[in-house]
Amino acid sequence: MSKRKKPYVICSPCGVQMFIRERAGIAAFESLVEQGRKENVLARLARLEQRYWLKCPECGRSFWASPELVGTKTFSGKVSGYRCPEKNCRGVVPLGERS
Repeated sequence: MSKRKKPYVICSPCGVQMFIRERAGIAAFESLVEQGRKENVLARLARLEQRYWLKCPECGRSFWASPELVGTKTFSGKVSGYRCPEKNCRGVVPLGERS
């Protein structure tokens, strides 16, 4: 809590300090903190890993899904999945498919 009794968050490694303002913002922040206390953080991280840790169907390499690896369909431009980051591999993990 700040001197003015408002919550704030500090990230020492990156030097960011965020102050939570207004009643709605403070209520939302308190709700997030309470949710974090109730929910098993390790279980949540495991679910995130299941969602974003992918395996290439071509070469078998595992990799994290990231925006720069998004593959799109040639004519429609729609997202088709995540391209394998391995050089010379043309594998694509379709959207919704997990390792």
